[in-house]
Amino acid sequence: MIFKGELYILEAKAKANKSIWGWLTVVGLFLLSKLKWVVGIFKIGKFATLGSMFVSLGGYAMVFGWKFALAIVYLIFVHEMGHLAAAKMKGIPTSPAIFLPFVGAIIGIDPKNIKNAKQEFFIAYGGPLAGLLSILPAGLLYLFTSDPYWGLVIELGALINLFNLFPVSPLDGGRIVTVLSTKIWLIGLLILVPIIFISPDPILFLILIFGAITWWHRYQEKDKTKLLSSEQTFLTELENERKAMLQIEERGNRIIMLKNHLLYKHRKLQSYLQQHTNTSKNKIEIKQAKLKEEWVQKTMNKLDFYEEEDYPVFQDLAETYQTRLKELDEELDRLQTYYETSLKTKVISLLLYLGLILFLVVFLLLGMAILEYNQHLIL
Repeated sequence: MIFKGELYILEAKAKANKSIWGWLTVVGLFLLSKLKWVVGIFKIGKFATLGSMFVSLGGYAMVFGWKFALAIVYLIFVHEMGHLAAAKMKGIPTSPAIFLPFVGAIIGIDPKNIKNAKQEFFIAYGGPLAGLLSILPAGLLYLFTSDPYWGLVIELGALINLFNLFPVSPLDGGRIVTVLSTKIWLIGLLILVPIIFISPDPILFLILIFGAITWWHRYQEKDKTKLLSSEQTFLTELENERKAMLQIEERGNRIIMLKNHLLYKHRKLQSYLQQHTNTSKNKIEIKQAKLKEEWVQKTMNKLDFYEEEDYPVFQDLAETYQTRLKELDEELDRLQTYYETSLKTKVISLLLYLGLILFLVVFLLLGMAILEYNQHLIL
């Protein structure tokens, strides 16, 4: 998505001459690329990365000139390659990186392929780590040339990756801290609110919205687990009834007996829903009852469709139940174990996270000092 990027870039350019916070809008556009975590695997050609890179390069050059354009595209490229390399090391498929002018770059990762928070940490950490490494050549080039341009590359690279480590999902920082505790998301959101009041910015506001939505989804996972567990229990009950019917020798009676069982369940569920739908009854219990009613109705429809064809209908029901039960097993296992990590993993992850922040802060201060020292040359 592009959110009037040209206007934000021009606004950021004006702010940048006043203070470092002015860069946040420029950087923020890149951070929209963090939406890649909810984007499916894109079917894009091999040359899409190179082609979109040149388009993005031209877009930045039109506004800031070629030097800035080369710097920002280089920094974004290395950052995204860090994510891609980390995902490849974990055997997780991704789409190629696609550059979007005045937005950044996106890669497609199917969240279902990420098995746990530890893997999510690894992939998210790869981007800022690669971003840190991308700054090192600029530092060496400044030592040899004393050209303040390399100070700009250092400052911009540090700022992009440092701000991206802010612990709010869908930023990399939010993904990284999942291995510690998703409660940190809420802390990050609470910190972000006063920052927006102090320095109003549409990109910060968008990050707040996306972060709040992600946190709310996480908060609702307990209810989702209850709903899925209820569906699993009910489907198991239906499957057991199906198996019990197969033990009856008189085939003609099987469908009739199963229909009678289902009609009884259906009336009972309808009665419950009529009594409690508009009351203060727990919403999860209402949803559970509706889901059960849907499965009863679906089963009854199959029985009506096959009419007297005994064997095919029981085979169809077996396939339907068992397929869904397998999906529920996998989904519940993911919900219940995704965020489980050992104390050792949490400590190591925290040290790596804080260490990366520290190094980036050092480079940010270094870049600022270089630009300040050479201010007379820049002006």
